[in-house]
Amino acid sequence: MAKKTRKSKELYYVELRLAGGVPLLVTPIFIQKMLNGLQWCCENRGLRIYDYSILPDRIIMIVNTAWGSASEVLESYKSFTSKAVMLILRKGKANLQTSWMLTVFQEFGPRDRPEGIHIWESELFMQILFKQDEIDECSERIKNRAVNLGLAARADHYLNCSAHPRNPLEGWIVEATDPWS
Repeated sequence: MAKKTRKSKELYYVELRLAGGVPLLVTPIFIQKMLNGLQWCCENRGLRIYDYSILPDRIIMIVNTAWGSASEVLESYKSFTSKAVMLILRKGKANLQTSWMLTVFQEFGPRDRPEGIHIWESELFMQILFKQDEIDECSERIKNRAVNLGLAARADHYLNCSAHPRNPLEGWIVEATDPWS
């Protein structure tokens, strides 16, 4: 059994961007795969999600981990979801809404991965949040990003966001955003 490393107290602002800016996350089946992956990471990899928003071409979150490295957990999430999405795209019925996505992922996906396997940009954007003011500001930006993009009139109207009262990850989100309390 692998030794679990001590949890980190740091909170991270994270952006996971889809390769080529593909608006994949507007289709319910793909959104559900992303949510399933986040739930699996919470249960099995110690991911703690404080705030999140699933946007058409990216997922933004405030996270830390109960054990292990946040970057390792997120890399495993990217790998899991890439395989799940590619399986759907390759095995599913090709249609005008999704057939072009395979080409874009092959063209813009990471060069160090087998062709067409990875849907995410290879770069993982992570920023440590040190002060409570930074945490609060990031939290508000995450919750309001869908409003700023014109996807919802109010933050609590956007389902795939921690601001929505019945968001899909409601039971998986850590309530407090202060990791030092």
